[in-house]
Amino acid sequence: MISHTGILHRFLFPSLLWRMNTDSIYLTFDDGPHPVATPAVLNLLRLENIKATFFVTGSHVAEHPTLTKSIFEEGHLLAIHGYTHTRNLAFSKERTVHEILRSEEAISKTGSKAVRLFRPPFGFFLWNTLSAAKQLDYKIVMWTTLTGDFRREWSDEKVISTALSKLSGGSILVFHDNENTKSRLPRILPEIISRIRDRGFTFQAIEI
Repeated sequence: MISHTGILHRFLFPSLLWRMNTDSIYLTFDDGPHPVATPAVLNLLRLENIKATFFVTGSHVAEHPTLTKSIFEEGHLLAIHGYTHTRNLAFSKERTVHEILRSEEAISKTGSKAVRLFRPPFGFFLWNTLSAAKQLDYKIVMWTTLTGDFRREWSDEKVISTALSKLSGGSILVFHDNENTKSRLPRILPEIISRIRDRGFTFQAIEI
């Protein structure tokens, strides 16, 4: 899986969002909501006065509606990561459309609202994915940096160094609020945020 993307990716797939055209940094969180990891992230973002974008999995939204609503009520953006977390989604336009709409419905039932942003599970997409997003008027959001926070074999310092390497204005960083990261996120995020601010950057949520 690619940790850093660049000009070639933007050239080959210009309809996808790989980075923002601003001087800010964009923190994104995939796979949640998770009953341990997500509250830890929300607490830290609240303390740091940062707004982020959460690419939620619809089935997890259905399991944790109150937590989903908390993300929304604290001013973060709820975007869609599919209803199930599977690469197989990319092999069917119809299934991709169905999972996005089903996730929208799950989010709506919590009293929240999703923005029209979609990140395919594992970042795996085919032409079916692009076609489904176009049909629903969704923007597919990829990343500038995949931090590797989910890699259990990596040290905290390696994740931190990956997150900060090649950092520039408009960078979209991917973290995960899930079972694999529930203990790591509280350790690494404060350090990453501090070092990013030391470089003079501010933070924003992704708004198109």
